[in-house]
Amino acid sequence: MSLRWRKNGDLLCAAKTLPDENDTYIDDRLHYKLSVELKVVTPEDDEWRSGIWHWIKNHPTNSLSSKE
Repeated sequence: MSLRWRKNGDLLCAAKTLPDENDTYIDDRLHYKLSVELKVVTPEDDEWRSGIWHWIKNHPTNSLSSKE
């Protein structure tokens, strides 16, 4: 699954969203590396519906994000 990294920092499923100008496209291979191997991006609990992903330090359930 590919992602769109929006200029405002949002990470979105590319299959569930339309492209915006200035999006950075993250292809399947890089997305696999970021999510499975490096574990630096994680899906929102309702990603199947919302298409929302997070950088791990910005994920709402990450205790580090509330301390920064």
